[in-house]
Amino acid sequence: MGNKSLQIYVNGEEKGISTAMEETTKFAVKQEFDKKEALCMRLITEELLGLFSGITNNDYRALFWVEGGHKEAIFHLIAKTDMTAEKRNQLIESSSAKKNDAAIGIMGKIKDMVETAVLNFGNINGATSEFYDAGVTDNAPIDGLSLFWTLENYRKSMEAANSSADDDEDGWDELERSIIANIADDVHVSIRKDSVEIVVFKKF
Repeated sequence: MGNKSLQIYVNGEEKGISTAMEETTKFAVKQEFDKKEALCMRLITEELLGLFSGITNNDYRALFWVEGGHKEAIFHLIAKTDMTAEKRNQLIESSSAKKNDAAIGIMGKIKDMVETAVLNFGNINGATSEFYDAGVTDNAPIDGLSLFWTLENYRKSMEAANSSADDDEDGWDELERSIIANIADDVHVSIRKDSVEIVVFKKF
């Protein structure tokens, strides 16, 4: 089965984030990863936890842990937002106010996709829909999902666009510059209304 870190509650506060980083480091030591592999683990944890900072004005509860066998690590982040009608309206107002700011980078776009799906009960619209469509899979592994997106599917879409007349150079360049796309083997994003699960896979 392999090892598993402690499960840590994080909610955008520094204490939870630093504890999650400590758990990641302990997991790397337990797995006998070398310094470079341990640094890679910390980078993935930082990227993953940074995804939720401010996503609902820190009004969420997220559970983080790492598990894996020999030379592999699987990072889990499961978040549930406490979404009331009032909070949803406040968020829609604040997100409308910043809609002119394009989401930057792969993680920025994943954050935007999650935020849009949570606000619209799983419906993806606007500029985010192109990013979502490029990575969505029709074969959602679990019933009841309103969204299932993978980095692998997105990468394949960008490779196809890059080698065709469509030539989405911006998307391809962004992928090549992305920290998470360069160090993780795959990222899965599953959304059910107001709950989100993000899993990052890494083999060393």
